[in-house]
Formats: sequence, C-alpha cells, structure tokens
Amino acid sequence: MRALWIVVVAVTIGCSTPIQHGLDETAANEVLTALERGGIEACKTRDESNGEAFIISVPKVQAVRALQILQSLGLPRGRRAGFGEVYKQASLVPTPTEERARYLEALAGEIERTLETVDGVVTARVHLVFAEPDPLAMDGRPRVAAQAAVLLKVRPTPPGLREADVQKLVAGSVAGLAPEAVAVVVTPAAEVPSQRAPALASVGFLQVDPASRKLLVGILLGGLAVIATLAALLLITARRLSALERRERERS
Repeated sequence: MRALWIVVVAVTIGCSTPIQHGLDETAANEVLTALERGGIEACKTRDESNGEAFIISVPKVQAVRALQILQSLGLPRGRRAGFGEVYKQASLVPTPTEERARYLEALAGEIERTLETVDGVVTARVHLVFAEPDPLAMDGRPRVAAQAAVLLKVRPTPPGLREADVQKLVAGSVAGLAPEAVAVVVTPAAEVPSQRAPALASVGFLQVDPASRKLLVGILLGGLAVIATLAALLLITARRLSALERRERERS
C-alpha cells in the first residue's frame, strides 16, 4: 500500500518535461529565474550527453506557458559573438576583406550585448557599415559614409533608452559614425502570459494533470484489484483453517 501511495503521489504531481537543452550555466540560470518569477516550478539539471551544458525542465502541464514566457522575454538569448569569440581562433592568412568582416561582426556583437543589458530590451540586432574612403576625393570625404541600423525588441513597458540615446551609444562605438546616421527601429515583444492556475482533471478528491489522469485511474483500479484479490485469498484461507479446526475437533 505504501508503494502504491508513492506512485499515486508522483503521478498527481505531474510528469516533468524538458523545454530547453544545451544551455550554458549563465543562460540556464537566467531561464530558471524568469520561469520562477512567472510562477512556474522549473528545475536545472546537467545534460548527460554534454557535461558542460544544462537542461531546464518544467511540469508537463506548464510546458506551453513556460515556452510562451521565454519567447516573450527573448530567452534564452542568442550567443553574441564579441571580440573574444570572433578572434578566439585566428585565421592563418586573413585577407583584408576577411579581417574587415570579422571586425564588423565582433563590434556589432559587443554593441548588441551592451544594448541587451538595458532593462526592457529583449533582443538587439546591430548592422554596421564602415566608411569607405574615396582615393580620388580632394576634400577627403568618404565614398560611402559610415552607417548603422539597430533593431530593438522591447517589452510593453518603456525601455530605459530613448532613440537618441541608442544613436549616441552606437555612434560612440564606431569611428566616423554620426548619431544621425544610425537608424533605430523599435518593435514590441510578445506580452508575458498572465499567471493562471493550470487546468487540472479530477480523480475523486485528487486534482491531477489531465495527461496523467488515465495513468492514475489505471493505477488506482490496479491497486483495488490487488486489494480485492488479497481479501479473497485471506477469506479463503480463513475458511480453510476453520474447516480444519472443525475436523480436528470431530476426530478428537
């Protein structure tokens, strides 16, 4: 009976399902914190296939809402390749074009990281165009002026940066880039779904995950069948013992 009760309690709590795989510890902690703030019981476990990665799991009944929360918050964040990542593996014989592209990628990644630290900014994408000098120009003006485009996805609440602040930040990171040459586009992120109790199915006085209802009913019916079988065996044994006692008394 005790083992049966343990199984019933486990099913009542609900099955756990993984919703994120292969996260580094920083990203896993960020996801875990966001889900717990959203009222979802999440757990972090180490990925057995990759000892340096982590898995985030939630109760199966809350999986859909957990994914909605992460989507609205832009989590887990994409890995931004800054200077440390781009130049981690140096090219054997880098061409000037390749070196320029790598520098652009690294600089854009660093700016994206900075923008995403602002409260209210979910994701940031930055595209940079460096100035191209014109060797034939007498006044020193570049053939193509430096330009930048920034796409910010923000929560419904106003972020801590204004458009002018974003322009100044980006322009201050790129040599020869004027603030007015930075185009900023702001789009709203999906709203965080309101916290609500998950729909549960009733099994007698128990409230369980609908996906676990059939399993729980089967376990309860199986347990009742075992109890009925044991009761029948006990009754048969008692009758046989009673009959043996009568026979013994009759012989004596």
